[in-house]
Amino acid sequence: MRQKNNVLEPATKNDLNLLENSLKGEINITRREHKQYKDEVMTKLDDISGQLENLQEDKVLSIHQTEELREQVNGHEKRIKHLEKTQQTV
Repeated sequence: MRQKNNVLEPATKNDLNLLENSLKGEINITRREHKQYKDEVMTKLDDISGQLENLQEDKVLSIHQTEELREQVNGHEKRIKHLEKTQQTV
């Protein structure tokens, strides 16, 4: 219903068509904004996912390097003990 000169009149078909077109326009605008927001979120998530993957790769590499260093240190300790024993007997 619409108001004209403080009197409520029934809405016409034209009024309903105008309202429908207006609503369709608003829905289309909302959809475009939603798509743009979704694209921005997905782009950020891709970036975060890539960074997380790099961190996981760095972690695996660090663990491997640490294990290698421990093996080297253990080997040095054995050599030092052997050298110390050799020097004591001389």
